[in-house]
Amino acid sequence: MKLPPKITTIVLDFNGVIASDINAAARALGEFWGAPVNPGEAYARWRPLYLKASLGQIPVERFWKELRASFGLTPAYSREEESRWLSSIVPLETDVAHTLANLGGRYTLGLLSNYVGSWARTLLAKWKLTDLFRGILISSDLGVRKPDLAAYQEICRRLEVSPGAAVYVADEEEDVVAAERVGMFPVFIPGEDRESGVGTKIKNLSDLI
Repeated sequence: MKLPPKITTIVLDFNGVIASDINAAARALGEFWGAPVNPGEAYARWRPLYLKASLGQIPVERFWKELRASFGLTPAYSREEESRWLSSIVPLETDVAHTLANLGGRYTLGLLSNYVGSWARTLLAKWKLTDLFRGILISSDLGVRKPDLAAYQEICRRLEVSPGAAVYVADEEEDVVAAERVGMFPVFIPGEDRESGVGTKIKNLSDLI
């Protein structure tokens, strides 16, 4: 696709744009722990605690302790276990580093995501993507989740760019709607939502090249 000439900055969502869906990893927690819990129930137990952790309201240690207890497991927190679970989340494109490096040669890159900050930064470092972004803003850092407009305004402030000169790429319609409301150019990749009435649609992140 061709971006408008005024665009200087591309801001990306993490989940569903760079990384595989964390919600799918959550649904597999019963299997991961060998607990007799179906995917829907696993997700129902995970979701409310995840929302708190992604807002910075509870530390990750408490998240795991309370979640493990809900599965009938001992509440022992283990970084090794967390690392094994995170390994089920993978880049959506095998050449994502090449794609980002290519885009970064022409645009300033930023990241804005609803996520747990330590998880996002661990995965970015593991995939050697961290240094490709000038600014990274995760909801747990800010205490605000998209589609709150403050999140978009803050990443633009940190990147020192006006919203009108920035693209936002996401896989949820409400996220691209909010981006458009603050003046950013919305780009939609099918993921959590399959269709969007707002934003230019692309199939893969590499289509931006």
